[in-house]
Amino acid sequence: MYSSYTDDQLSRLLAGGDEKAFNEIYNRYWKRLLFIAHKRLRDTETAREVIQRVFLNLWNKRERLTIASLPNYLAAMTRHAVYRYLADEHRRQALHEVHAGIAGMEGKALEFDLDNKQLLDILVKYAGDLPEKFSIIFIHHKLLDKPIEEVAQRLGVSPRTAERYISQVMNIMRNKLRALRTAVFVFSALYAAWELFS
Repeated sequence: MYSSYTDDQLSRLLAGGDEKAFNEIYNRYWKRLLFIAHKRLRDTETAREVIQRVFLNLWNKRERLTIASLPNYLAAMTRHAVYRYLADEHRRQALHEVHAGIAGMEGKALEFDLDNKQLLDILVKYAGDLPEKFSIIFIHHKLLDKPIEEVAQRLGVSPRTAERYISQVMNIMRNKLRALRTAVFVFSALYAAWELFS
């Protein structure tokens, strides 16, 4: 019976919490969405996970959705889910690289006290909370000491734009450290780290 319903009818039933309508939408579109996700991710299992998230979001937000075209809406949700997954993976990889890079620099003099694991954890956490491009700039240029040209190429921007990002992210990190010093207490290592932001 539900297989004969139009997309508009299914969308209205979905908004009312009809599970059978949701199942019909899933059966009707999951292969098409899997193709969209796989085209970008090149990994079937990951694409399946992303599609499961898309349908979970569709169900959880069903009462608040305004859907003009169900296939277009689902395709847009899928593209957004793929971009979000890739951004999250990129951020995880960047954080992994900073830890790996720091582990490989044992015994070398750095711009701040790397022996202070607490400070490093704070800086990495703050970097993870930044917008993606800022996070990449901070981790690769400031913590891993990569050349600005290399970081700019990684971001797909000009070195001048990358320098502008650096200026912005340094202001953010200065404010975060200042707030931390004021809210808690003064870490001696925070003073040592201050040169990093000058």
